[in-house]
Amino acid sequence: MDDDSSILSHISIGTNDFERAIAFYDKVLPTLGCKRIMEHPGAVAYGKQYPEFWVGTPIDGQPATVGNGTHIGFIFSTG
Repeated sequence: MDDDSSILSHISIGTNDFERAIAFYDKVLPTLGCKRIMEHPGAVAYGKQYPEFWVGTPIDGQPATVGNGTHIGFIFSTG
């Protein structure tokens, strides 16, 4: 990884209205050059080449709140 690379792998946000959220991001994210990359039940990933931004229902089945449903993945480098 070079010095200009991101330290972030992906970011996930939770939603209480999954269908409305993905409809919104399906319209907005293409303006940034992003598209749907991957889908799982209750989750959709967007990105340019790989999943960078996830929208989904919280994995614990509880309502999405400020922290519940939020996830940040860092890139780990050994070099």
